[in-house]
Amino acid sequence: MDRRGVAANAVVVGTAAAGSISIMITALVRAGLLPSGASESGGPWRLAEPLVLAGLVFVVVRWASPRTAVVSGSLAAAGSALWVQRYLPDGPALDAVFASAVWLIPSLAAGTVGWYLCWAGAERTRAIALARSEQRLRLALDLHDFVAHDISEIVARAQAGAAVLPLGDPRVAELLEQIEAAGLRALESMDQTVHALDDGPVRITRGGIDDLDELVRRFAAAGDVKAVVERRLTHDVDATIGAEAYRAVVEALTNVRRHAVGATSVTVALEEVADRLLVSIADDGAERSGTARRAAGGLGLAAMTDRARQLGGSVEVGPRPLRGWQVTVDLPLFRNADRGAIT
Repeated sequence: MDRRGVAANAVVVGTAAAGSISIMITALVRAGLLPSGASESGGPWRLAEPLVLAGLVFVVVRWASPRTAVVSGSLAAAGSALWVQRYLPDGPALDAVFASAVWLIPSLAAGTVGWYLCWAGAERTRAIALARSEQRLRLALDLHDFVAHDISEIVARAQAGAAVLPLGDPRVAELLEQIEAAGLRALESMDQTVHALDDGPVRITRGGIDDLDELVRRFAAAGDVKAVVERRLTHDVDATIGAEAYRAVVEALTNVRRHAVGATSVTVALEEVADRLLVSIADDGAERSGTARRAAGGLGLAAMTDRARQLGGSVEVGPRPLRGWQVTVDLPLFRNADRGAIT
């Protein structure tokens, strides 16, 4: 047991002992075995005992475990309430009960303050633990969204090069440069995650609406897949909405590369419909197997759905009528009053 635990136990035992001794002295005085204090000269020193007992009630309620606080705190509060009986002359029992009730108030007040501070401290601890847990989850999702995409691109390029390029082909150098660029992007995302762990709630921020063309171009270049971006927008898109749209496309393209068997084309469509931004990612790959369906609907899409809901949007995922798979993200086009037309 550490020093703090030893000190807490000592306070609990001391509080229980002090309350028990005070109660015992009062009982002996009322039984006539000790002289009554009623005939003694008064003085503020008399108040020290009940006030000290009330202070001990505060300490044990604030710092001790609930069970031990109830036992030792009750003994101290009882001692504080009964203390006044030593100085009361014989009289109606109701007067004695009323006097003890009055002197119970300081202990009740001290216990209430101690309980509130204990509750507030526990709530603060829970809030910190929850914030840390949420931060870890956000970092995990950031790694999933960005690093997994870049690494899957590295794997796709390496596999394509090994399959079609003979040793000594001049295109090998170009392929290695592309693999290097994808690896550097993955490292950049990892660096941002490490900085987030060091500096606090920092999110990996990469990409927006204007970066989708480059993202899709790299995706197409990494494999034998035709990929295009179709835009039907008449207004600027809020930066936060654009960043979420970018992340949605990253996740969808990663799933296409991992799970869309035989996909030859992917279409990323951006459409403005009544102040809503519809982002759809459709491929023509074979229908996912059971394992691939579970993977496609796992951590990445679940996080995408949660983020879209926080922004007032939604996500729909499912097979296309004839062949392939489609992810549609519905987001608000505006998050403020600025609605500038695209020029």
